[in-house]
Amino acid sequence: MATQGSSTVWVWCAVVENGKDKVFRHPADIPMEDEAAAKACFREGLRGPKTARIAPVTMLQSKGNLALIAEKGATREVPKYMILPWYEGLLILEELEAVQGKIGHIQASWWDQELSGILDKERSKFQTGRLNGTLYAEKRLLNNAVTGARFLDADDKEWAFRRENIRVDEQATLVEGEDKDGFFRIKEVQGYLPPWEAFHNEKCGFYQDFYQVKWEHPYSEVDYSSVENGCLGGVGATWEPDECLPSQLDPLRLSAKKMWIKRRREQEQKQPLDKLGSSAGSPTAAVPVKKERSEDAGPPAKMARVRQDGTALERDLLRSKIGHDFAPQSFEQSLGQIRSGWPKQPEDYPKGFAVASPPGFCFADCDCMDDQRPQRSWETRKAWLEDPSRTAQAQSAIQVFSEQTRFVRRRGQVSKMCFFETAQGLHLDQTHARAALELAQSLEKALQVVLQSIPVSALAADADAVRLPGRAFLAEDKDYAPLRFTAESLPSWARLEPDDGRLVASRMPAMSELPVKIQVELLHAEGTVAHAPCTVVGDRFPPSSAPWLLAMAPIAQRYRDPSKCTLERGVRSALMEHFAEVYDFNRGSARERTLGAWLDATGRILGLLRAAAGANLALAPVGLRTAK
Repeated sequence: MATQGSSTVWVWCAVVENGKDKVFRHPADIPMEDEAAAKACFREGLRGPKTARIAPVTMLQSKGNLALIAEKGATREVPKYMILPWYEGLLILEELEAVQGKIGHIQASWWDQELSGILDKERSKFQTGRLNGTLYAEKRLLNNAVTGARFLDADDKEWAFRRENIRVDEQATLVEGEDKDGFFRIKEVQGYLPPWEAFHNEKCGFYQDFYQVKWEHPYSEVDYSSVENGCLGGVGATWEPDECLPSQLDPLRLSAKKMWIKRRREQEQKQPLDKLGSSAGSPTAAVPVKKERSEDAGPPAKMARVRQDGTALERDLLRSKIGHDFAPQSFEQSLGQIRSGWPKQPEDYPKGFAVASPPGFCFADCDCMDDQRPQRSWETRKAWLEDPSRTAQAQSAIQVFSEQTRFVRRRGQVSKMCFFETAQGLHLDQTHARAALELAQSLEKALQVVLQSIPVSALAADADAVRLPGRAFLAEDKDYAPLRFTAESLPSWARLEPDDGRLVASRMPAMSELPVKIQVELLHAEGTVAHAPCTVVGDRFPPSSAPWLLAMAPIAQRYRDPSKCTLERGVRSALMEHFAEVYDFNRGSARERTLGAWLDATGRILGLLRAAAGANLALAPVGLRTAK
């Protein structure tokens, strides 16, 4: 079947050297049986942008596995696998620009002013002045795989370079297996690189999805950092292309991609736009977006550090680094002139502002702006808003809802303080809610115990953020996130972020300064509501015996056992994804996670459990009730 209509796309081409095209090989094609090509790829580094480039073309027509393209006035047919979506090609260019001159990345000789101009023009169309690879990966690659030249899925269907509709309807089952016939046992998939980043990475260099694979013992103890696809700083792990992972591991593919998307989103929220990288730690060449300022606007306001009277600023409720200077007494005298100063004509309004119409301007002796006198009856009616038919429909809806006495009760008909309340005594089955509450309480205790052994190495500025989980210390009637975290007696080397409770070590303390106990106050709008004690220690826990990993096993096992934890089926299913971040149910052991990553995942689990415990609003089926 042929499709008509032109569109702008990219096509893969051979790199030009000395005026001639090199021999073209698809950038996703890893030489398996060609010894000379393999030697050139891995020993001489001839892969990635050193052997393949992209060029803008117009796709005129596609039929079967071929596409008709137009390039600089000439037309030709190419296989469809040589065509690249326009936005995806732009992501390659943005990554290419970001890694220029940086070690650990393959440089491209074909970057020129024409490609730079195309990239700048396309980025200028976005308000942020940059591309969004995170969103593209979520929408286009989450359930699709960029793979090699030949991939057989579980149904023995063969795919070339792109595999669609990955099945993720079941959890991956890692059987014990054995190392045999070129296959090796893996422990878990720890990371992910999208193809436009892997293409430029020296440890990858092919246009495929790449995954950071942690190998099983004894290979988990080998340092692969010096080999061509080894992970720097990670023992027992390597970067593997998509084609090397069998389709049975699709759930692990999906999980790794979701974690990458989540981390990128967190990074984008924390960093300013001009310092965001298309890969972790790499700055982009984002086009700055100029902000227009009104001609009538004066110079920007100066930010004061104290009030006008010299006292401290009133701290903002949500952003602790911002203060306010509001003195109500200074307005009391001007309030008496509110009637005479109220705008009653168009010229009374500042330039660019106008009266709200309806209701329109106030008349000369109007006193509607004076809230010291009671409203009159005509003021409480809005003829332009009230519609008799709509009013009748609203009254009818209220009456119909009032008649649902099986689960609701209407109150206030005498006092005119009308409201509805949930009928009492109908929530017969609290089994699921009780199970969620009990599991939440177990997790709270585990969190409190773990926070008594915080290794100081986990508080480094470049480590995963260690944020104190406020909910683990709050009573049930105050089950919402604290507005502020404070600590009076912090050591000189520690810092506590007041807005999110992150504990950071500005320098590594001497062992003589440890352990140190810290008492953190949790504040709501009404003041201090709880205290969160924690202890920082100098121990360096081995991955297998870290307190947070040991604490996870009994909780996860209890969650998995329906006879011990009778969670509602939907709640149990929703929690599985979050538990799987920190616990491998197939192996029955905790995953090796940093304290910061573990606290992040368990904090979410605790919040979901508490919500499930308090949201048991479903009535028992009528047929199961017993008549008395």
